[in-house]
Amino acid sequence: MRKLRRHREAIIAGLTGVVLTLVLTFSLRFADNHTIRDQLDAELYALQFEIRRELQSHMFGFTWISRQGVNGPSWVDEGETITSYYRQFRHLYWLDTDGQIRSVYPAGTEHPVALPDEARYWLHKFNHGVRYLIAADGLSDHPADLLLVVPQREREPQGYYAGLLDTNRLLHLITGRHIVEGTQFQVVRQSDEEILFNHGRNDILREAWSVGRVFQLFGETWYLELWPTPARLQEMRSKLPLLILIAGLLVTALISFVLYLLGVSRVRERMLQEANRELYDEIEEREKVEQRVAYLAEHDPLTGLANRNAVIAHLKSELLRLREQRELIGVLLIDLDHFKEVNDTLGHNIGDALLKQAASRLSEIQTGRSLLARLGGDEFAILVGDVHEQSELEQLADEVIHILDTPFNVEGYEIFITGSIGIALTQTGEEDAEEMMRHADTALYRAKDKGRNIWHVYSQELHDELSERLDLSKKLRYAIEQNKLTVFYQPQVDMTTRKIIGVEALVRWIEDDGSMIGPDRFIPIAEDSGLIIPISEFVLQTACRQLARWRDLGFTDLRMSVNISGRLFQLPDLTEQILYAIRSAGIPTAFLELELTEQVLIENSSSHTQFMHDMRDNGITLAIDDFGVGYSSLSYLKHFPINALKIDRSFVKDLPDDKDDATITQTIVSLARNLDIGIVAEGVETEEQAEFLIERGCTIGQGFYYSRPLPADEITQLLTQPDGLIPVKIS
Repeated sequence: MRKLRRHREAIIAGLTGVVLTLVLTFSLRFADNHTIRDQLDAELYALQFEIRRELQSHMFGFTWISRQGVNGPSWVDEGETITSYYRQFRHLYWLDTDGQIRSVYPAGTEHPVALPDEARYWLHKFNHGVRYLIAADGLSDHPADLLLVVPQREREPQGYYAGLLDTNRLLHLITGRHIVEGTQFQVVRQSDEEILFNHGRNDILREAWSVGRVFQLFGETWYLELWPTPARLQEMRSKLPLLILIAGLLVTALISFVLYLLGVSRVRERMLQEANRELYDEIEEREKVEQRVAYLAEHDPLTGLANRNAVIAHLKSELLRLREQRELIGVLLIDLDHFKEVNDTLGHNIGDALLKQAASRLSEIQTGRSLLARLGGDEFAILVGDVHEQSELEQLADEVIHILDTPFNVEGYEIFITGSIGIALTQTGEEDAEEMMRHADTALYRAKDKGRNIWHVYSQELHDELSERLDLSKKLRYAIEQNKLTVFYQPQVDMTTRKIIGVEALVRWIEDDGSMIGPDRFIPIAEDSGLIIPISEFVLQTACRQLARWRDLGFTDLRMSVNISGRLFQLPDLTEQILYAIRSAGIPTAFLELELTEQVLIENSSSHTQFMHDMRDNGITLAIDDFGVGYSSLSYLKHFPINALKIDRSFVKDLPDDKDDATITQTIVSLARNLDIGIVAEGVETEEQAEFLIERGCTIGQGFYYSRPLPADEITQLLTQPDGLIPVKIS
């Protein structure tokens, strides 16, 4: 319907044109039919006129002969002459006053004696000298023949001149000369509807197209009828109606097509207008999007601050200006400490709101030529130009720490958060933007490493240190892949008997040249990079296999202690790995002790709790390593299945002289004894320390006083000493 409405004008024009064309065509056809009928009527009239003229010609001639010729029966003797002029006479007669035939031409032909009674009835009514034309019934075999009669009563002998007119031949001659080919003609006698003459046999169009005229004779009426054949009718028809029909339909089609094209063009114009409008809207929308993209390319969508791209671009511009004007430029990289905990605890919506408030506060301390930006996550940057000395940046960093120190109120939550800041200042004037950002990031890393909520300034020494750390990380990864790590073991001794009751497995890194890289250098790197996981797996498997060897040598009471890093708790199958290492080595679970740091217990996640209970259920003992140096919470000693505490070496090294260390050590020992937990002292290096610990009830110790960490074969030698005792002096 919608398409029809679009082309309404073309449809109306087409329908109107068709209707007008058909009306005009039918009107012309109607007029043409009248014209044809008039033409047929005129032809019939002309034909009737010819028949009448021929009859009159014969009648006048016959009358003249009767008046001028011989009177009486002998007149038929002139028949040959008469019929040579009037060829349509079949017979000539002389009738007496009673209608008896007295003579006939041509002689010798058979004929009736007298006229029929009906004809004789008329004879008595005829006047002298007047010609009469009556039916020749009884004298002729053809019903159309006529009898021409002229009475003779004024002269003797009285009688009647009569001539039998061959009307059928007369009509054939007339129609042959005057009727148009393809025209049908017949003569019907009305009294009995007998067909007297018929020209043609095609009656197809008779009822529809016949025209007729009445031909009155004396005492008789003929009906003349004329109609065309289909071929004649087709010839008579005018070509104009057909031409008008064709022309009308063509013109209508042309007009409708033009209107259709106009309609289509209007529709397309409308569509084009709509498309243009949509295009303009799309262009406008695209411009807005491009503007938005351009804005977002240099701005943070959350805070509206500049982003990293804008900082880099601005820093490049400032560095270029620096080279020309010899000014200093500083970058402060700010990281919100423990922001992840806010997101994890309160949700990202609160975290985003906190970031907005932090951005608002930082905006308050911007200097004249400075740019505040959010680099992503919880990291902000302040780019400062026109710096004269480093102390200006340090003062600005103190202001940042101060404004962040005030608690934030976010949707009803009071949130305390601090910031770690890395500071970078142009040194040579040849730095590029990326290099400045790396320097600030390096300083930030050191600030977070030093405990957070402080700032640190980048220096070449820091760069060298971190470069060395990076290089050491690469070497460590290579060492792990090439199996260059080894395991040393430090004896755990019953200090009252000096008997080795167990060993602690400690990883060592020995270079190809024989030099050893201390664990204090590479263990922190391994913890940060995640390499501690493959290292811990290597130490556990190696220690279990070594304990199995010692048990095969007969040292079946020896216990093995292995440190478990907190990073291992990220493994979903940690319990299975530990049990697999034990089963693969074929050692009893009761002789393996896992040492955990206090940090693992403080986190107190469900996975950590489940792990410790799994270890207890499988007979594996757990010890707290470096007890007392972390954020200790004594409640975990109650809730977790802890078997032993290891007193950190920092409390042992100044014994027995330092009273504080002595008090702390005594407290730890008492705590362990009261909780029925084992106690082990680390870092025992002197006889005095050993005696102090023994006197306080701590009988198990390890340290250089008894033995340094040694390779497995050297530990085997110690174990094979008489009764497995540690010598008094270890060289």
